[in-house]
Amino acid sequence: MRTLRFVELAEDGRTLILAPDVPQAIDSGERFAVPVDERLRAASRGDVSRLGQIEIDVGADLPPREIQTRIRAGESTEQVAAASGMRLDRVERYAYPVLQERFRMVEQAQTARVRLRDNEPAVPLAEFAAERLAVMGASDSGWDACRSGPNWEIRLAWRSGHRSGTTRWEYDLATRSVSPLDAETSEFAEGTRLVRVANEDGADELSEHITTPLSIPPIAGMGEGRKYRGAPVDVLLGGAAAMSPSTSEDPEGDSRAHDPRARIPSWEDIVFGVRRPG
Repeated sequence: MRTLRFVELAEDGRTLILAPDVPQAIDSGERFAVPVDERLRAASRGDVSRLGQIEIDVGADLPPREIQTRIRAGESTEQVAAASGMRLDRVERYAYPVLQERFRMVEQAQTARVRLRDNEPAVPLAEFAAERLAVMGASDSGWDACRSGPNWEIRLAWRSGHRSGTTRWEYDLATRSVSPLDAETSEFAEGTRLVRVANEDGADELSEHITTPLSIPPIAGMGEGRKYRGAPVDVLLGGAAAMSPSTSEDPEGDSRAHDPRARIPSWEDIVFGVRRPG
């Protein structure tokens, strides 16, 4: 066994530089670097009990496979390190490829199609969520992915003022589609669906009556005013019911029923989904 001597402390302040303990005349210039870790500190102090505890802790490290399984299931590196007693850098060594995998799953899921109803147009999750967040006046505060079963779970956290929440979607890799995993996400998704129906189906329903796009004034929390060719609120409140002909007894009802002008909805019909009598 060769004997070494201390030369200096490296510039990083965490490494000892050592050299062979030989006369300077025959010193070849060979140097050795020794990291200053907890074991070295304990040994230099002669703290045998602490040194023994460190050896136990090192021997109790989680297997790499278990570390990666826990990271894939959604835990952070800090959580795994705290729960296992391992050093953070040792956890990160095995966690990095799984964190990259989670990032890739988020990217893929954002382009996956959301289908809530049969025969309903499917749109990418990122676009679908952006519509709902815009209506809520909210912004996304982070995407994440995790997997503990056969499929990946995609999470979107959002914040609006003092309100916040997290939507959870199941990502089916085989069909490249996502679906809500809980009631909160279903409610979030249904709101987005109704907005889309209002913008698309409502336009077709009234296109034969309205020839000039309506400029809807800006509404708080919904951004700038948008142009519609239909009645969004009518669809949300029951669709065609708001446009059905009046059934009340009216001496002039028959004449109005044959009057094409009576079929043109008023401003209140469009915005509030109601028809004024007369």
